[in-house]
Amino acid sequence: MKQHKVVVQVEAQAEVDAIRIYQNTIDPKRGQRFIDAFHACLEQLKANPSFQKRKGNYRHLMLRKLPYRVAFEVEEGTVYVYQVRHTSQKPSKKFGP
Repeated sequence: MKQHKVVVQVEAQAEVDAIRIYQNTIDPKRGQRFIDAFHACLEQLKANPSFQKRKGNYRHLMLRKLPYRVAFEVEEGTVYVYQVRHTSQKPSKKFGP
């Protein structure tokens, strides 16, 4: 099976880092659980990024057992991750609900 290349944009990586730091302040195990779920999400995107389009060409994938949504786009075999956002936050106008 073809593996897709996954590129996490700088803005999305900054969001991941901020979430990890916040979760670590509550409990280091929560921070690690978030990072593990994010890495599992990236592996899932490598294997199969064919999720429903939400707004334009943007697609979303939820982190497993966590209330975070990853917004991404697939272009010619490459998955671009643009945003990691808590589901309680107001939806992004650019990436959709």
